[in-house]
Formats: sequence, structure tokens, C-alpha cells
Amino acid sequence: MDNADIAITLVLVSAFMHATWNAVVRAGSSRFMTLAMVDGTAFAICLAALPLVDLPSLEVWGYVLVSVVLNTVYRLFLIKAYETGDFGQVYPVMRGVPPVLVALFSYFLLGERLSFQAMAGVLLICGGIISLTFLRRMTAHMFKPILMAVCAGVFIASYTVVDAKGVRASETVLQYILYLTVCQSIPIPLLAFFKERPALVKAVRSHWRVGVIGGVFYLTSYGLVLFALSLDAVAKVSALRETSVIIGAIIAALFFHERFGWRRMLSAFVIVCGIILIKVST
Repeated sequence: MDNADIAITLVLVSAFMHATWNAVVRAGSSRFMTLAMVDGTAFAICLAALPLVDLPSLEVWGYVLVSVVLNTVYRLFLIKAYETGDFGQVYPVMRGVPPVLVALFSYFLLGERLSFQAMAGVLLICGGIISLTFLRRMTAHMFKPILMAVCAGVFIASYTVVDAKGVRASETVLQYILYLTVCQSIPIPLLAFFKERPALVKAVRSHWRVGVIGGVFYLTSYGLVLFALSLDAVAKVSALRETSVIIGAIIAALFFHERFGWRRMLSAFVIVCGIILIKVST
């Protein structure tokens, strides 16, 4: 397997894990507390592994700190979106916005140019993802969660490009994964500790297993993506990662009793066509 094939495989595995940990957050009685436990788990794992890598350079620290700010804002929009909207409607918007933005950002900031086939694949994936949002008639009640999801998507695109630069500037991929995760896993648990300490303690006692599973899946998911970013074009990696919406739609149908139906099947078909185009462009 060449680097492009390895990247595709890693990202598709990551997509499954990403949909799973997002479903864990959505299923929690308190999205904020569940996300705090997910981040806390990832923090503990990466903190224990820090002795395995050297300290990053000042350049890499810069990327880490910028990414932490962008990730924290993304998480706040993520919480708001899940608190006010259905998983099956919010998740596709949040994951459908980033690929096109990443393609634009990576073109202007990283100088990456996609072939016609690869760009067509990215657009097909975006179109298939966003079409999942319109399975039901839009109402005024849906405006806020969708707006929150769009804002989350903008920050996803932003930190993806920053992390692509950061992981390529690091000595090793593992170095960037560990230091980034340690730093970006601090803000949400810290906010939960100082803002709602009794609720956090109760959540940990009652649902710590959910937090651990979500944290392991979250850490593994983004670790695979960061490794893929070091191997292939950022826009392609970003688009392929968003195929997690297909898994998300299945999870929504099985666990949240949200309909799947023929329209989601059609959207899935469009997304698969996009994946094939990206694959044949490598």
C-alpha cells in the first residue's frame, strides 16, 4: 500500500470512531458533562504517554496553542448544537461544512491543489452529507441548532488546517498528537469543575464508563486523522473523514429512533461515489 491508500484506510476507520464518540456525547443526559469526561479520559491517557516523546519546538507549540483555542470554541458550539437539535440533523451539517472550507484553506495556506477527480469527490461527499439535513421540513425551531452546527463546522475546518501544518512541523506524528491532546483536553473539564462541580462529580460516579469509551474513541479517531494528514492532501483527508455521517445516520436510526429511509440511502450512495472518485484520483 502506498501513502495515499494508507491514509484512506486510516481515515475511514477514524470516521467510524468519530461517529461513535459523538453519539456518546449526544446520548449523555448532560452533553457538557459527558464531553468533560471524554476530554478527561483523553487527557489522562496522553499525559501518561508524554515521556515517550521529546518536547516540541516553539513553532510546533504555536500550532498546538492555536489549535487548542479553535478546538475549544468548536466544542462549545458542539454542545449547544446537541442540546437543541437532533443528532441525525445536526451532525451532517457540522461534518458537511468543513471539507469545502478545508479545500479552500489548504489551497491558499498550504498550496495544495487537487485534481479534477479529487475535487469532484470532495464536492460529492459534501453534497451527500448536507442533503441529510433536509430529510425533514425545516422549521424555525431547527434554525438555532443548525446555525450552531455551521459555526462548529467552520472551526473544524480551521483547526484541521492548523493541525495539518502542526503535525508536518513536528518531529513525529505521536509528538503532536500527545501534546495537542493534553493541551486541548484541559479547558472543558476545567470549566465543568469550576462551574458545576457537584454535577461533574455525579456524572463521573454514574457514567464514568461512557466517558472512558468516548475518550478512547475520540483520541484514537483524531490520532488516525493526524497521521493521515501527514501522508496525503488535507482536503481529501477532511472529506473522507466526514463519511462518518453515514455511520452517524445508522446510529441515529438504531439508538435515537430517527428514521433512516430511502433518502438517506441515496445520500449514502452519493457519498460512496465521492469516496470512489477520491480513491481513483490517488
